[in-house]
Amino acid sequence: MKSIPQREVATRSARSGMKRNILIRFWVVIGILALARNASGALSVDEQVKMLAERYRQVEDQLAWSVRYASRDDKGDTEQAWFNGSDDLVKLAVERRNGDERELAEYFALDFDNDYDGMFMLVRKETPAPDGGVQVEESRKYFGEEKSGGNGVLIRELRKSAHFKPDEPTDTVHTPNVTVDLTKKSNQPTEDELREMLNAPTKMAEELRKGAPEFDPFANVKGDSDKYRVIHGSASPDGRFAIALGFAREKIDWDALYDKEFGSYYVEGGAEDIRNYVVDVAQKKILGQTGAGWIGTRRRYNHPECVVTWSPDSSFFVQLLANKWASDDCVAGKIATGPKFVGTVNLLKTLTPKIYAFVKRRFDPEEGGALSFYNEKVTNDGAVEMKAEEYTSSGERKGETNFSVSVRLRLRETPKGLSIEGVNIRRLPNER
Repeated sequence: MKSIPQREVATRSARSGMKRNILIRFWVVIGILALARNASGALSVDEQVKMLAERYRQVEDQLAWSVRYASRDDKGDTEQAWFNGSDDLVKLAVERRNGDERELAEYFALDFDNDYDGMFMLVRKETPAPDGGVQVEESRKYFGEEKSGGNGVLIRELRKSAHFKPDEPTDTVHTPNVTVDLTKKSNQPTEDELREMLNAPTKMAEELRKGAPEFDPFANVKGDSDKYRVIHGSASPDGRFAIALGFAREKIDWDALYDKEFGSYYVEGGAEDIRNYVVDVAQKKILGQTGAGWIGTRRRYNHPECVVTWSPDSSFFVQLLANKWASDDCVAGKIATGPKFVGTVNLLKTLTPKIYAFVKRRFDPEEGGALSFYNEKVTNDGAVEMKAEEYTSSGERKGETNFSVSVRLRLRETPKGLSIEGVNIRRLPNER
């Protein structure tokens, strides 16, 4: 984890004695759970919980490079929201006091713009005990997708209850979790309660943003900021890098490109001089071009979507431009120490003929293929795991899978830039 500016450290340390490590350690409890997929192909509850745990770790790494908004009242109640260099909400924390009673709620999601896909909520209550100690009650709620396919539901809840003697540290790391039986209707939130929990972080964060930020690591940095706008959801795990929209033209009228309907910068119909850049968020500096041409700053516009997958150490990335029936582009790149942009390779153009040759299907270089790529994993040593499928887009078999393969490869830095090595392709059963 990167070091955090002193002002940030001081603010966190003053948070009413509620130790941040009660959250840092929550993922250890579930990190050892086995991963599995159910018969329908959806992520299992264990796997979704582990993804949320990993997301929490990433968020903590991003806070040093995030803008913080906060409000406080005379009672000591506080609300805090953190937005990363991609202007994405990454964390919300609310603390309420009632005399000596205190309650903390913290939220984070895989993507707050699509919080129904995965969100975590911690509620911790501290109540004075008759013996002068403290009674602590904690609830950890995980929201995600259920087996039937519905999302934005409570998929797991863990509770802790502990009594601490006077002056005893109130860290619950050694307190066992009790898993709530969610098959009982009484343990499931109502539809209204569920919507309120999922919508609360975004609503509170937007209210906080009406005021000036309490901490902004980018306030006095200009760099190349006139030349680009960062794409939401593209930030690296440590928050230091992101993918951005830009153009080859000398002057850019960003106001003319802002689309109020989408609430983002957007190029209707595209433009020949569109560029996607890798940027150093902290320095607001363009490091290089990805070679792809995403047309806006939203992650998704109906079917078209820009999906950026990073290695855990934020050195390798894959930028996928997905669409309904086939991917529009897919590139991979590397950032070396410095930071220095090593370069990119086009995975879609390189892998498509190899995949068609593997499945023994005709491939016309003039027409290209019609593959849908899915990013699965990028590692610190440049290994990339993906899935590629071809669908039937019309006729009686519309929506059916023609073939599905898994692809593994490795990205290597060479004197001439980045290269692809060790491509391994394996057949997968068709899922639809």
